[in-house]
Amino acid sequence: MKEIWKDIEGYEGRYQVSNLGRVRSLSLGKIAKFRREHEGRVLKPYLTRYGYHLVDLYYDTKKKRHYLVHRLVAQAFIPNPESKPQINHINGIKMDNRADNLEWCTQSENMKHAYENGLQIANTEKA
Repeated sequence: MKEIWKDIEGYEGRYQVSNLGRVRSLSLGKIAKFRREHEGRVLKPYLTRYGYHLVDLYYDTKKKRHYLVHRLVAQAFIPNPESKPQINHINGIKMDNRADNLEWCTQSENMKHAYENGLQIANTEKA
């Protein structure tokens, strides 16, 4: 599959996300404060305690925000005409952030998928 890169909304010209689930910074030239060239690179995500990939994006040198990689990929590559709020990993692997492995869903649809695929165990014990 060919890797396609798109600008991240709100970070145009600074960061891009790919259909293969990677995030990169773009070369910005000289940054006045540091008086050095900023070379673009693919960012190394880190894991949340729930097993999802997370990256930090900087709007300027002081303002940092955390973003879930699967949400960035879905927003860039997957239409959401029904405005569903959550993203489901179709194969159940939280670190597989390829666009063809993601789909928009409701919380109910997400939980149903988890139970049907053995990713979540139903609590059937009665107190």
